[in-house]
Amino acid sequence: MRYQASSDGYARYFHWFGASGSGAASLLALALLSGCATAPPPPKPPVRPAIQPRAPTEDDRFRISAALAPLLRTSGVWRGPEDGCAVALGVLPMKHINLGVAPHPTCRFSLLVTEGALAQLPPEELRAALAHELGHVELEHVVARRVRRQEERGAGPMLSRERAELAKFRAYDRDEERAADHYAVELLNRLPGDGTRCRALAALLRRLARASRRPEYENWLSTHPSPIARLEAIKETCS
Repeated sequence: MRYQASSDGYARYFHWFGASGSGAASLLALALLSGCATAPPPPKPPVRPAIQPRAPTEDDRFRISAALAPLLRTSGVWRGPEDGCAVALGVLPMKHINLGVAPHPTCRFSLLVTEGALAQLPPEELRAALAHELGHVELEHVVARRVRRQEERGAGPMLSRERAELAKFRAYDRDEERAADHYAVELLNRLPGDGTRCRALAALLRRLARASRRPEYENWLSTHPSPIARLEAIKETCS
């Protein structure tokens, strides 16, 4: 998993969310961290977002590796350094909880994590959020979202006038969020380890439900089902 700053130019295509203790897991984390030193830098983006991602610290890398490595191994997305670059990582200096994935030219995918997510989420909830994001990658939502965002920009004047048309575009986003939740439930329930399984995803959604009352989550809720609705969909499996 090669940790390099995610390309800013992909920011508008990001899908946003809003370990066992064995020696093998520790060795895997170290292997993931060391696999990225020779990764080529991403191409310079033509447009820069308002908030720039920073390079991850060693502590950021270790926390993400500890949470993400078991998911990659269990899902088969990345087996080890022989598979090349798995993830390009960037950290956004923002206080609220959010994660996102997008295409990357040389790695399996780009991952952006906010400082708020790293600071506030316990390890099991961080892993649940990453399982959801991995669902977007494996279900190829990142490609579909990129196409829709290009179409939205092309139809910009119409969408600004016709709320129904924008709602149609964003309905696909919400369907993908539900599908990514379902993927995360199945993946988390396959993990060996501490037995939290997908209950950690339910705990994360309850946390997001509390946070989503704040104004900064208004735009996020335009593309996501409400956390309460998502929690209702998984509660039988994850109670």
